[in-house]
Parts: sequence; C-alpha cells; structure tokens
Amino acid sequence: MARFIILLAVATVIRGLGAGLIYDVAWISLPLRKQIGVVPYAQYARANFDRGFKTYGPVSIIGLLLTIAATVFVFIGDFQPVIFWSVMTAMLATILAFIGTFRALPAVMRIRKLSDDEAVLTKTFNHFAFWHSFSTLWQLISFLAFVVALTCFALQV
Repeated sequence: MARFIILLAVATVIRGLGAGLIYDVAWISLPLRKQIGVVPYAQYARANFDRGFKTYGPVSIIGLLLTIAATVFVFIGDFQPVIFWSVMTAMLATILAFIGTFRALPAVMRIRKLSDDEAVLTKTFNHFAFWHSFSTLWQLISFLAFVVALTCFALQV
C-alpha cells in the first residue's frame, strides 16, 4: 500500500504539472493571438516550439505512464470504489486528452513552416486552439480525478 500512495502522489504532482502547462497555453497564452495579432503570435510560437516540445512531451509521457501504472494497481488491488473509479476516470480522461493532443499536434507542426499569411495562420491556430482546449479539459479532469483518489486513499489509511 505504501507504493500505491507514493505512485498516486507522484502521478498527482505530474498530472498537475501537465494540467498547469496545458492550461497556460490554452487559456492564457493562446488567446493572446487575438490581442497582439496572429503573425507576432506565430513568431512567438515558433521561437517557443523547441523549448515547449522538450517540456510538454516528457511531462505528458511520464503522466501517461504513471496513469497506466495506477490503473494496473487498482485492477490488481482491493480499493474502495471511489479510488478505483477516480483512477479509471483519470485513465479515460488521459486517453481523451491524448486524442485531443494528436488532433492539435499537426497544426502546431504546420505553424513552424507556414509563411506569415494571416488568413492561413488564423485558420491553423483556430484548429489548434479547438483541439488543444479539448485536450486541456481532459487533462484537468485527469488531474482532479487523481486528487480525489489520493485524498480518499490518504483518508482511509
């Protein structure tokens, strides 16, 4: 049981970090394109791509692996239904978040190579924003499900 609470705690921290990172892009950074203009925002996005990719990718993959590990744990262990279903919710939300990410990723990859044509950039950023927001919602749900699981497990110990 000690391993499980450590797993839950680390998964919650990593999923929280991932949710915070993706929230920042979706609801803080990305809307700025409407304020400063799509071409300057595209220049910022291009400059930020490598740094972002090196951060977002590992956090997402580690979060996924921890979520899978927690899911295996609740299937082979004997846990309260609220803990079981919270981890299952986190797993389902993670799958949905990755679907959104895989739909958003081609747009952000295209932005790196697109010219500064405002109409094309706007269409591409709008596509990215929709799927990135979809992914963000599910990342947040996954994090909150882990918070519930960790809290319930800690209270029962």
